[in-house]
Amino acid sequence: MKRVFAWKAAAAAVLAAVIIPGCGYQFSGSGSLPDGVTGLCVAVPENRSSDIGLAPMVASAVVTEAVAAGADAAVGCTGRSGSLMGEIRTVSTSTITRNSDGDGTEERVTITASFRLADEDGAVLWQRASVTGTETYSVTPGADSTAARNAALGEAAEDLAENVWVGLTQRF
Repeated sequence: MKRVFAWKAAAAAVLAAVIIPGCGYQFSGSGSLPDGVTGLCVAVPENRSSDIGLAPMVASAVVTEAVAAGADAAVGCTGRSGSLMGEIRTVSTSTITRNSDGDGTEERVTITASFRLADEDGAVLWQRASVTGTETYSVTPGADSTAARNAALGEAAEDLAENVWVGLTQRF
């Protein structure tokens, strides 16, 4: 019985090793930048929200995501073949969990932005009118939740950056 199970497990592992690479599956964000873009200059996005300091946080998160994927990227630079520009359109906060008294105990912050990638001549290679990043955080009724919200904004900026990078590098 154990031999049959071990044989089936080994066969399944070999089959998966052969099929998965052949079906075109790849990890998210592991593709390449569009149309020969070899380096990415990320501009600090215009911030239409009331959250001061969010725009540089988003730009930095996009660069971190790009560099982690092996790309040449920097904030506010020149001399790279692609320029990524964006606009933070809204930041919204919504209550997602309440206690028995009706007080919020968990909230979700959502950053909505638009981005476009242009080549050295200014031709648009990629754009998305709506990219979002979200994060949930705990709220203590009656207490100041500013620090928790600010930490969640940082996480939402990272989520937004991941979604931008996936959009830039996926080809369907």
